[in-house]
Amino acid sequence: MQIDKVIENVLNEQIYYEFKSAFAYLSLATALGKTHYAGFENWMRKQYEEELEHAKKLYDYIEERQGSVRLTNIEIPQYDITTPLEAFKIAYELEIENTKHIHGVYALAVKNNDYPTQTFLHWYINEQTEEEKNCQDYIALLTAAKDCEGSLLMLDHEAKKRA
Repeated sequence: MQIDKVIENVLNEQIYYEFKSAFAYLSLATALGKTHYAGFENWMRKQYEEELEHAKKLYDYIEERQGSVRLTNIEIPQYDITTPLEAFKIAYELEIENTKHIHGVYALAVKNNDYPTQTFLHWYINEQTEEEKNCQDYIALLTAAKDCEGSLLMLDHEAKKRA
């Protein structure tokens, strides 16, 4: 079944948001690379890779439904941060924005009775719940540890283990 052009358009927009998030995470990793927190830099780089995979899944889905993928230019943000807490607060805002867009796409799929897209988007809805929680958890831990370098280094060590 060929995808409806309205749904195709919003899915193409979502590809843009996934790439935007990916490059924002890479920019956060770059900023953290200027600190001594290599673990948090790794965490952000892994998140960059994950966001690229999200974009690829959307790309493949549009093609599978005989639609046309349209890629657009992405402005890459540059961050001037000095702490992991700052980075995770930015990451959390990115995830909230992405969740809002995913929910909008889903609402449109419901309105247009596009059941295959609704089913496809369930994975993204669950993923966004997890993404927001991960950022919230790190914000809480980093807030609690912000004045204790030893605790920050332990968290950094844990973040480095992310595969």
